[in-house]
Amino acid sequence: MRDTIDFGIDLGTTNSALAVLDGGQVSVVKNNLQGDYTPSAVWLPKAGVVQVGAAAKSRRERDPDNVQIEFKQAMGYVDARRTFARAGVSMTPVELSAEVLKSLRGDAARRFGEPPEAAVITVPAAFALNQTEATSEAAKLAGFSSRCPLVQEPTAAAFAYGFQNESRGAYWMVFDFGGGTFDSAVVSTVEGELSVLHHAGDTGLGGKNIDAAIVSSLLGPAAAKEFGLTNLAADDPRMVRITAVLRAAAESAKIALSSTEQAQIMTELDLGGGAPETFEYTLQRADVDRLAMPFYLRAVHLCREALANANLRPSDIDRLLLVGGPTLAPGLRELLADPSDGLGIELDHSQDPSTVVARGAAIYAGTVALPRAKVVPKRGEFSGVLSYPVTTSLTTVPVSGRFETPGGADWSRFRVALSDSRRQPAYRSAEVALTAGGAFTLDVLLQERQANRFDVELIDPAGAHVPVNPAGFTTTHVVNEMQGQAVVNSMGLTEADGTFTPMLMKNRPLPAQATQSFFTTASVHRTDSGSVIRIPIAEGEFRRGERNKQVGLIEIKAQDVRRDLPRGSEVVVTFEMDQSRLVSIIADVPLLGEQFDAEVDLSHTPVPDVPALRRQLNELEARHEQLRSEIETTRSDRARGLLARLDEKGTVAAVRAEVTSSTNDEGAAVAADERIRSVQAELDDIEEELRIPDVMARLRDQIEHCRELVESVGSAEDRTELADIERRYETVRDTRDVAAAERLSDRATDLQVLLLRRDGRLDEEIFHALRMSQDRMTDPARARELVREGDHALNSRNWPALNDVNRRLRALLPPDQQGSGFDGIQRGEK
Repeated sequence: MRDTIDFGIDLGTTNSALAVLDGGQVSVVKNNLQGDYTPSAVWLPKAGVVQVGAAAKSRRERDPDNVQIEFKQAMGYVDARRTFARAGVSMTPVELSAEVLKSLRGDAARRFGEPPEAAVITVPAAFALNQTEATSEAAKLAGFSSRCPLVQEPTAAAFAYGFQNESRGAYWMVFDFGGGTFDSAVVSTVEGELSVLHHAGDTGLGGKNIDAAIVSSLLGPAAAKEFGLTNLAADDPRMVRITAVLRAAAESAKIALSSTEQAQIMTELDLGGGAPETFEYTLQRADVDRLAMPFYLRAVHLCREALANANLRPSDIDRLLLVGGPTLAPGLRELLADPSDGLGIELDHSQDPSTVVARGAAIYAGTVALPRAKVVPKRGEFSGVLSYPVTTSLTTVPVSGRFETPGGADWSRFRVALSDSRRQPAYRSAEVALTAGGAFTLDVLLQERQANRFDVELIDPAGAHVPVNPAGFTTTHVVNEMQGQAVVNSMGLTEADGTFTPMLMKNRPLPAQATQSFFTTASVHRTDSGSVIRIPIAEGEFRRGERNKQVGLIEIKAQDVRRDLPRGSEVVVTFEMDQSRLVSIIADVPLLGEQFDAEVDLSHTPVPDVPALRRQLNELEARHEQLRSEIETTRSDRARGLLARLDEKGTVAAVRAEVTSSTNDEGAAVAADERIRSVQAELDDIEEELRIPDVMARLRDQIEHCRELVESVGSAEDRTELADIERRYETVRDTRDVAAAERLSDRATDLQVLLLRRDGRLDEEIFHALRMSQDRMTDPARARELVREGDHALNSRNWPALNDVNRRLRALLPPDQQGSGFDGIQRGEK
């Protein structure tokens, strides 16, 4: 019986693989065709018949209407479905993934005689919460009886490369270019601990992008010219069948080009005119390298981003660990080895790139104990609860435990030892006496780099060995101890001003908890049924909340409170995330003595709407060009650099391609939505860079005005506040943080208002501003009367009367100019 999960599955976009840790050694579990990996393809030739793997993939060219591939990216989206025409059924990406998992589980059953209870399943590092939750749901549908832990793909790859590897004090980088996703991770082996320092990824970047480019740029135009086809666009439903055949041919030829300079394509195209037409094309490696280069460069940029966030440079990295089938391409390897355009890090391709993630998942699975129900002994039987490290880099480790038996026993007369008769020579620990409560602690010596199986010897007062459950346990010695998982994407809340405040930061070790106080910017009145405070919960790394993905909501409603909640009330928000990224979020309101749970419903996330994506693309491209024009006018070197970096990555072109493909591909729609928000966030940065001179100039003028006012009417407290504003001004001038400068400007405005009110000039300035707006007021005649009244109050220096005139004038402003409250919370003081 296994103590740990031991099985690891790489659930891939293109291919999936299963590995197992057995006796301290990891191996790939071959499928029924004796292959190391199984294509992530499902074929339904008729209702009730399901084929998975190579049999399904081989049908893609001949029967594309009844074969589904590349469904991984659409997992977690409630309305994503794939249709099998002949069978007359449709399946969700979760159900399709479950079929792939069933197939792999069946492979394990054939090798070991029974299917595994659980497996560690890998997910891309950039997968959102709804996608990881969907992966867990697929595992349940596949028949796993125990919970299946998830591990990020680059982390699993690092575990595989680091397993029993004596390299210490080194830094590695994982370069995982898969069929549909890309992940990079910076890995440390310092002090014998294998840990991921930082990662960056793209769930819409992979080998399938290259396949699509080959079809759209080479095969499609050649077929169109040869057979007189007018449209081979990805969004033309009439050409879906032809495009599918060409995509399959492109993928096969691309793989062949890893070992040859050119590959011959010969395939049959059904043009709807009866007999299929034979299409031939000679694909050159140089052409594929040219088309693939933008995707390679996007991956390199992500690697540099991960390095920068880890405060490292390429020269600090000892090895670049290659993962994923596309890394076999000579052109990609040449680019990565180039220190100028690539990374210039020594390449390590010692592991099979197609199975290394599964192997790493199995290694991690060897550290996760299988859940076992506590055995309640019958009279005369003995059971124990043991505590020991499942894996360790130490050679001597403590083991503790406690025994029990119905009716109890005089435990102080019992002894215990741990033995391993499989060793040469056999090993047995020292015997130790149990405590009066049946507890013990002793040390055992491990064989290095092996799974050490110990038998538990419980010795009664007469010196006889009595059977005990469990009879033994296994602890594995490893060179580099694997650390736990980390937060994949920052999670936090969006404040009333639209700012995203992360609570659980990206790369923080799991499990994790964070608590922070906020203050309401609106009131909740029990008598007002529409009164509510909404606190959006988001996942992502962008400063503006709208750029991140909203995953939940906290609502404080009038009907849920026992008394009124005034503006400025404290709300204490707590985030918790466990090892499997299950999230709990609670908002505690001390004034009410009540707690409010966030509603995090990830099961109803819709696929992004294609027409909406097209509109967003048009807006993005227009904004991109507008900012380009502004940069030329302002000649901001920093803004120009940010724009150049954006253009160099080719992300705007990538969005355009994904939006085009999204008509027939939910995964492309998901990727397009993510990338649009990402590009808009980069344009936000450029826009802020263009705004910073004006904001800083305004702030300088405010500070100068405050100095004059403080000199005439300021108190010691006012001088202290002005000194702090001036000090913070120096900081924002260096950091060029527009948001911080705007907040500081708000503080300067508050100080100006306070000082102007003190010397009577505030009402005067407000009156002059309202006078300028009198013709736009709702009752211009009444406004003119009030202005005359205000002139009289101003001339007589009657400040209370002027204040009253201002109040009545303000009431005549159009509703949209009178100001409105905020709905939410913010940091800071009440």
